[in-house]
Amino acid sequence: MDTANESSADDRIQAHREIIRQSLDEIAADVGTPLRDAGLNYPVFLTVPQSGDALATIATPLDPSDEDWSKMSEIACRVIGKRLGGFSLIGRALPCAAMNVTMSAADVISD
Repeated sequence: MDTANESSADDRIQAHREIIRQSLDEIAADVGTPLRDAGLNYPVFLTVPQSGDALATIATPLDPSDEDWSKMSEIACRVIGKRLGGFSLIGRALPCAAMNVTMSAADVISD
């Protein structure tokens, strides 16, 4: 059974996700600039999940160093948090795997 607090938290998550969905292209542009300024020239994808606790998910098809990925996550969290009114967001690791695929930067970067 949901309590009032759980329901309220779910409503806030959904409201924040809707804000992110409505401005996803702008957020992507706002994340891209500081990434480039920091020399983090990786393709980054942003998506908004339909369920769970996450407000947004970021990913890259490349394999940046842990240090670079940490910086990229911090930048994305800062930009998304600012869009939500100044929230301090944190990132967490999400396991990912690809099967039967060979991918390089040329596969995800347009000419």
